[in-house]
Amino acid sequence: MTRWKAADIPFIAMLALPVLGGLFACDATPTVPVPPPEFCALSQPDDDGLCQVSCEKGHTARDVALVYNENWGQGVMQATNEDGSFAAELEADPGDALIIQLKHGNRLSAEVRLTVPFE
Repeated sequence: MTRWKAADIPFIAMLALPVLGGLFACDATPTVPVPPPEFCALSQPDDDGLCQVSCEKGHTARDVALVYNENWGQGVMQATNEDGSFAAELEADPGDALIIQLKHGNRLSAEVRLTVPFE
């Protein structure tokens, strides 16, 4: 059985400092979730196969809108307006599933899934 001596206390404290420092150094500030985009509309694909995606303003300003076509494996990133609204276009066929998210800093909103309308 190991017995600790008074002389061992500084050594033990030195081992504990990195652990305690890491606990106090972490950012304990709660993060506020980014609200998902609201009131989104999709157009039918035009003659060039481009679908227009637009979402109205939300509750907070956003930085970037992400629109991804699951069927094609392609997407676009579009800067948003100050109020969070945006308009973007990407290639799509009727019936394709699109995922729309908003990115603010390093945080993403919940996904909004929409289907490209048929004629």
